[in-house]
Amino acid sequence: MTAVTRRDRVAVAAAEAARGVPGVAFLRPGVADLLRARIAERTPFRAPQNGNRAPGVRVGRDEDDGWHIDIRFVLCRGHRALDITRAVRAAVVAALPGESVVSVRITVTGVV
Repeated sequence: MTAVTRRDRVAVAAAEAARGVPGVAFLRPGVADLLRARIAERTPFRAPQNGNRAPGVRVGRDEDDGWHIDIRFVLCRGHRALDITRAVRAAVVAALPGESVVSVRITVTGVV
């Protein structure tokens, strides 16, 4: 398995786990994700790029073969941010049982 597919698999699993937590309205893509999507829609005949397959989730590697996962999401009104971020962290770690997760950084970008 190549590093890109493994990274994509980790990112997609983390995104699905985060979306499944009650209180998460939606994942919020970063600037790089938005630019990548905009370029892709303006150049339809270009070969597909190996980019982030899960907008709102960034995945990086550690020197010791562990994953650093950053998740950005918008919170549903009426939920405590602390409780939801803890639940998202637990869901992401549980969704990746065979992977070494070094850190999960969560950012709440807004409330709807």
